[in-house]
Amino acid sequence: MFGVSGTYGPNPSTNLLSTAGVFGTSDAQVGVIGTSNSSAGVLGFSNNVGVYGGGANYAGYFTGNLYVSGQIIAGTKDAIVPFPDGSHRLMHCMESPEHWFEDFGTARLKHGRAVVRLDVDFAKTIRTGDYRVFLTPEGDCRGLYVHRKSGASFEVRELAGGTSSVAFSYRIVGRRKDIRAEQRFAKIDTRLPLPAAAATRAARKPTPAALRKFAASLGKDARARQAKDAMKARRLRALRNRSRA
Repeated sequence: MFGVSGTYGPNPSTNLLSTAGVFGTSDAQVGVIGTSNSSAGVLGFSNNVGVYGGGANYAGYFTGNLYVSGQIIAGTKDAIVPFPDGSHRLMHCMESPEHWFEDFGTARLKHGRAVVRLDVDFAKTIRTGDYRVFLTPEGDCRGLYVHRKSGASFEVRELAGGTSSVAFSYRIVGRRKDIRAEQRFAKIDTRLPLPAAAATRAARKPTPAALRKFAASLGKDARARQAKDAMKARRLRALRNRSRA
């Protein structure tokens, strides 16, 4: 199916025009719109790449939530943070060769000791048999250390048998419980096997005459199908008339 709104927009290669099931183009409006009340507005599926987006500015732009059931593989992952002056600034993610979750909190020693319980919901997401605790005292003391850890809590003590009541902050880091077969520094091939026409953007762009020829071929095919359908309808009517006779 071929559609044009206004004048032609950017043209892909000629090969894509001849293989696309739906082709929409426009100079200043949206090329293709898909809507639905209860399902996906646009659905793409392929044994290769389900949906491919490219552009001079953004390859994809989303105004709502984004859900991904698999991995997100990106060169950088940034957060857009509003500033008091009304502008928006980029904040960059910290990365690790393994999958970790972390939690933070504060507590206070009592006579040099404190038992800190893990957040129940946080504990459900990590491997509680192997997590890390980092301590920072928030006052003068001999120093702090983790005396013991369990799946539900950890105990903090002051060094050298100290008995102070100093406050401290902690950071807990645990491996994700739902991921088992992770590989450190796993190799990833970013050269996706895209269609040759899409991968070679420098290919010759179709001229308006080529587009008109392609549209004419689509119209010719449509007329041929209509003629074929009409012939089938005439045969059916003839058969019905014979059966009635």
